[in-house]
Amino acid sequence: MKTRVGKLVVLAFVVLTIAVLTVRAQITNQLDFKVSQAFVAGNATLAAGSYVVRPVQGTDHMVIEISSASGKPSIMVEVESVQPDAAQGGSHVIFNKYKNILVLSQVFPGAGNTGYQLLPGHPEKLAAKTETPTKQTVSSTAK
Repeated sequence: MKTRVGKLVVLAFVVLTIAVLTVRAQITNQLDFKVSQAFVAGNATLAAGSYVVRPVQGTDHMVIEISSASGKPSIMVEVESVQPDAAQGGSHVIFNKYKNILVLSQVFPGAGNTGYQLLPGHPEKLAAKTETPTKQTVSSTAK
């Protein structure tokens, strides 16, 4: 009887440890960045400020959540995976700068991890018809 209880305690401990490590792994996928001007992500325009990017689990498509550091506003944007540029190290986000708009284009959590390419929204599609964007990289902090 005591061995059975001991085995159950060990099994519960192993399951709890795996659950904690899984939650911790998800937290490390968070990325913080700060931008000094309004920008577009998908079809939404967000004000200048500090933002947090997190992957959204449990959807059929790859989706990230972009929220201000205070939590509001918060949007979800569909993304595709993209490999990081070997020359660019660390966590960072890349914006496409058009004449009248700044568009969040890519998010890289760093450490050689696969990044996220945001699918272009309507504002970017319109700007891309007449302009070629310049790339602007902003450093970020992975947590």
